[in-house]
Amino acid sequence: MRKVSLIIAISTMVILGGNLEITSDDFFYKDGDSKATFSGNVVAKESKNLINSNKLLVFLDSNSEANKYKAIGNVYFEIVNPKKDINGTCDTLTYLPKEDKYILNGKVKIEDRRNKRKVFGDEIIVDNKKGTSYANSKGKKPVKFIFKIKSNK
Repeated sequence: MRKVSLIIAISTMVILGGNLEITSDDFFYKDGDSKATFSGNVVAKESKNLINSNKLLVFLDSNSEANKYKAIGNVYFEIVNPKKDINGTCDTLTYLPKEDKYILNGKVKIEDRRNKRKVFGDEIIVDNKKGTSYANSKGKKPVKFIFKIKSNK
């Protein structure tokens, strides 16, 4: 299958400081529609941020600017900014660029590379604007945090 590459330069990406480049096996968009669909080996890069997934939906507002991204299936992500350096996996990732908020769902695993912490849950929300994170466990397993502590030895 031929690899499709598309670079999206959107005003909402100014918040993030760059362009978003998406590559995938397939791309579908219908003129006048409010959604672009990338599928098969999707890689979305913006500066040091990265999302890999089976499918990526880009939702557009009335000005054809992206106002929401939804990555679906085997999602791997890296979020790097002056305050965060995290990576992880989940079933779905929704990014709201105007709010600079990530909503991670389904078997979420996050590693905070700067602070040596790990978080596991069913839903984790990372709000970069507010500087907050929220974790929830909807299943039988509780939310789990792993902190590295200094040894007294």
